[in-house]
Amino acid sequence: MRATAPQGMDEVAILGVLSEHKLITPEQKQEVVQIHNETGRPPGKILIQKRILNEKQLYRFICKDLGMNPSKTYSTRSFTLGGITVSKFRTGGDFYGIFPMADGRIAMTLSDVSGKGLEAGILAILLGNLLREGIQMQNIVPNAIMKKINLASRSFFGNDQFATFVVMLLDLYSGTVEYCAAGSPPILVYRNKEQIVEEIDQRNIPVGIYEDFQFKGNSLNLDKGDFLLAYTDGAYEARGWRGDMYGVERLRAAVLRHREKKLLRMLTGLKKDMRRFSFPRGLADDTTYLAILRHKKR
Repeated sequence: MRATAPQGMDEVAILGVLSEHKLITPEQKQEVVQIHNETGRPPGKILIQKRILNEKQLYRFICKDLGMNPSKTYSTRSFTLGGITVSKFRTGGDFYGIFPMADGRIAMTLSDVSGKGLEAGILAILLGNLLREGIQMQNIVPNAIMKKINLASRSFFGNDQFATFVVMLLDLYSGTVEYCAAGSPPILVYRNKEQIVEEIDQRNIPVGIYEDFQFKGNSLNLDKGDFLLAYTDGAYEARGWRGDMYGVERLRAAVLRHREKKLLRMLTGLKKDMRRFSFPRGLADDTTYLAILRHKKR
């Protein structure tokens, strides 16, 4: 069963989602609400400090019921969208989602949550439900979604939890991508006509730091054969055996090497390049790639 979005974004709404899907009991929900009302402590902190949630169960819920980190690509006549994630530990802090909308657009989201385990899982549920709520609204834009996410995160966790976050809305008819990136690495765009990789940096701070921060969005167009790549910092922070960092420039070069492959093979190629470079040190952090490929022939 798919999770439904909460009707509101207050503290009780996310607790209701956790209770509805049996991640916490109704009694535990009431206990958290009571402590929150009496002390003013954010519900997210209470859940973590009291060790109420099971980490593995929480992660399964995020991937199965919220539909985050899907293993299959989403394809249309003109586009293929997809992602892959590699966790440093059994459960990670990176989550991505692909959500078709009723108006011919597709919403895509990528988040990297500070801290791991329960903190990451709870915030991922909060973000996933807010996104599902947001994409039902007409004329929604990425920076408006980001503002909602920021306010809800602050309400549920206070100022101790933050996440880098990317929201993209792809128009399937025009090829326009509206986006807002909060504290994330620069988006890379391969331009097929010029055979170059552009680096697009969006100067926004991560979600969850300032309540009144005004997030800025932008847009770009994908022509036939173009390829957009969003990723988390694990994709470039890996270090080689000499201690040098993989870096964004090596990632850009890898995009050029794998540009003719189908989307999932392209992303797998990027992952393998990074893993070879970082051997035997291993991953520096969770690593996730999320991409949009516009087909050449349609």
